[in-house]
Amino acid sequence: MAQSNSIVELEQKLGVEWVHLKTARELTRKKRDELERSLTDSSDAPRISSEDLSIVVFGSFARDELTSNSDSDWTLLIDGSAHPNHFETMLRAKKIIEKQSNPPGREQTFGGMAFSHELVHQIGGEDDTNSNTTRRILLLLESVAIGQSIAYDRVVKNILKRYLHEDLTFANRTSNYHVPRFLLNDFARYWRTMAVDFA
Repeated sequence: MAQSNSIVELEQKLGVEWVHLKTARELTRKKRDELERSLTDSSDAPRISSEDLSIVVFGSFARDELTSNSDSDWTLLIDGSAHPNHFETMLRAKKIIEKQSNPPGREQTFGGMAFSHELVHQIGGEDDTNSNTTRRILLLLESVAIGQSIAYDRVVKNILKRYLHEDLTFANRTSNYHVPRFLLNDFARYWRTMAVDFA
């Protein structure tokens, strides 16, 4: 991952070795490889043949900072029509993921299904819940697809299009402050939510 490569480059430039980060990075990559094999090869594996589905992990799993105490924040990302089989696919993924790592946090933001329509189209306004904002921002900041990434790549690209191309002040450079305002606002909303939840 880009972040890990940056850390390795920084270590080399400074002439140091951060042993704990290296250990976490190696553990994370090993666990992600194991998880990908389990999600594709086992008899209980979810049937993810559609380009409309991706299994996505967040947090320490995506940052290469996994420890034995890390939870497994994950979702079955659906970018297409809803189908009754999605629930069974999610349950199969849940069984495998949570057998290999700690379950997601009790807030229930992760560990289920997430639909691209909500992530892409419910930016701001009363329909944009704290859970939806959290999923969307973490999808941009710290996430990685396990296995097939077509749906994941498409959703990330479409979220960025909404934030950058549809913010006319940003896109047209009509302001002295060239900052994507809706994206900045959602970063602030996300961190406020984190602070309140932590407190």
